[in-house]
Amino acid sequence: MSAVHGVVILADQRWEAPIIQAIQSRSDCLAIVRRCADLAEVIAAARAGIADLAVIDGADPDLTSDALASLRSVGMSVVALAPHEERSRLRTLGVASVAAPGSPDQVVNSLIAATRACRPNPTMASAPPPPPEPTRPGSVLAVWGTSGAPGRTTLAAGIATAFATHAPTLLIDADTTNPTIAHLLGLPVHASGLSVLARTASRGPLTPEDVVGASVRRSDNLRIVTGLVTPHRWREVSRTSIEAILGAARLCSRYTVVDVAATSLEKATRGANRDDVALGVLERVDRLVIAARADIVGINRLSFLARWWDEQGRDIPVDVIVNRVNADAIGPRPVAALQAAIGAFMPGRIFHTVNEDPGVARASLRAKALGENGTRCVAADALEAIVAQWVPTL
Repeated sequence: MSAVHGVVILADQRWEAPIIQAIQSRSDCLAIVRRCADLAEVIAAARAGIADLAVIDGADPDLTSDALASLRSVGMSVVALAPHEERSRLRTLGVASVAAPGSPDQVVNSLIAATRACRPNPTMASAPPPPPEPTRPGSVLAVWGTSGAPGRTTLAAGIATAFATHAPTLLIDADTTNPTIAHLLGLPVHASGLSVLARTASRGPLTPEDVVGASVRRSDNLRIVTGLVTPHRWREVSRTSIEAILGAARLCSRYTVVDVAATSLEKATRGANRDDVALGVLERVDRLVIAARADIVGINRLSFLARWWDEQGRDIPVDVIVNRVNADAIGPRPVAALQAAIGAFMPGRIFHTVNEDPGVARASLRAKALGENGTRCVAADALEAIVAQWVPTL
């Protein structure tokens, strides 16, 4: 091997010196370039391009799937120091290999094997591994939509309640901009089920039991994962973790309904972005519900969103729900007016409508979702009819 690969090390002092000595004995292909004090220093060395290999203590609490994804994105492979029983957990997080900390020769062999491995394209390396395939997967439906409060959360809660009349259902508040399901349904807001699951996912595979433990039981067939405590903590949930959460959710419920924020519709940038969670959900769902406000502003925003979605090229069922329809906003024949307007940029698209209804406000005042006991109204009936159309195909 002609190329010499830079190695950084972050290890317990008990093992560090023998491992460094073993690496230095292979100066033909390996060179120690830095002894790091923490994982942040490892990441900095990777981004600076001074090393493409790292030896890291597998017990380091900062060694998460997100940290490893960050290292892979700049072409660094990680050999984790850990006993054999930790191998499965660490390989799932994304390390290249696992070596016994008391075996310097094994560490060196693992490093050399990593140099021989075929490296992925850096632009693809940041993509997290898909969640494990469930044996009997449930279906995931996302409620997304335009900016301007089209009623995503109200629709998501009502849709989940309607699904729960058919089978076990999970409602997840993944809106990192305005997490409001807990407020809407009168649930505790001082703890976030989403944050709990994200932290668990960063340390190893998520199980259905983890999802159930982090959720709140609403009824026999409906559980709820509450959203972030405050929007400024959006970095607690990454694209990697939300995709792992959805993978586990498929195993614990027949239907999963995810409330996500409106996105900026801009091209993805490097580094963490507030849109990451929504984009991760949109990448994994089986059906997408787009909510739009029934007025000229809402339909205009829908046109931009529809164009952006077409550019993504995803082939999944998409349903548009035009919410809060009333004649005062769009004229005496509202459905015909909406058909003409939406048909101009989404030709042939069949959409659903939910009329303006004071029953929605009454349900909200009582901290209930549409469809729960005591919330019978025109809007609730409309949502139940819409969900009944989806059940046979989900």
